[in-house]
Amino acid sequence: MRRLHIQLLAAVIAVGLMASPAFAGPVQVFTDWARGDMGTAHNATNGQYIGCWLDSDTVGPPLLYCEAYDATQVSFCFSTNSNLITVSSTMTSLSDIEFGWNDDHTCSFLMINTFSQPPGRRFP
Repeated sequence: MRRLHIQLLAAVIAVGLMASPAFAGPVQVFTDWARGDMGTAHNATNGQYIGCWLDSDTVGPPLLYCEAYDATQVSFCFSTNSNLITVSSTMTSLSDIEFGWNDDHTCSFLMINTFSQPPGRRFP
């Protein structure tokens, strides 16, 4: 009976690992989107980073710019969309960020998560 439980547990773990996407590092850049954990990327030893900034002047609308680098490639998006700008204002140094872009690198979506769930934050 104990052997059956161990085999069942091993099968469940294997299926779970195959079903979940591999997360190679604190930042991942794909063909039209990127994701990453700001806290863990901050402490990466290979220069990975992810983040967004918001800028404005007296004559134009606010401009959102997001960029991610996974130690091999960098990509970015920009937008003046008020919904994306509102979402960006929820970002903290502990946020997980996902953003996507169209062919002209305008942002197609922005998702900010600030959970205590893994990956763990490694701030000194």
